[in-house]
Amino acid sequence: MRLFALWGQRCVAMTIIALWVGCAFSVAPTNSSQSTLTLELSAFPDRVSVEDSTAQAEIWATVKQGNKPVRDSTVVVFATTVGQITAATITLDGLAVALLTSPGDSRPRQATIIAQALTVRDTLDINFVFVDQ
Repeated sequence: MRLFALWGQRCVAMTIIALWVGCAFSVAPTNSSQSTLTLELSAFPDRVSVEDSTAQAEIWATVKQGNKPVRDSTVVVFATTVGQITAATITLDGLAVALLTSPGDSRPRQATIIAQALTVRDTLDINFVFVDQ
């Protein structure tokens, strides 16, 4: 019985490690064509009400290879430190759009948005504020 418990603990530990490694953002270019990739984030609007849990901002990720948009359907992954955001979207003409939703907890603060496409990533800070600010 003890052997089974030890085996179970090892399986759980290995699963956690595999998930962590698989979910980590990777940013090392794998070939020379990827070194010309760029990703730029923008937010519309650039401030979100912290009082309203339905308040949202569009987060735009513009992804280019050189001066041209990346191919359509390139996956862009998003994460945020505050609120909720669309986990992943795909590009159309180099643009992927995610929705950032306010936590609605009336605690003003700044969130950092992180996005990654292929081997590049960018960050953007956005403020959750009271509406009258």
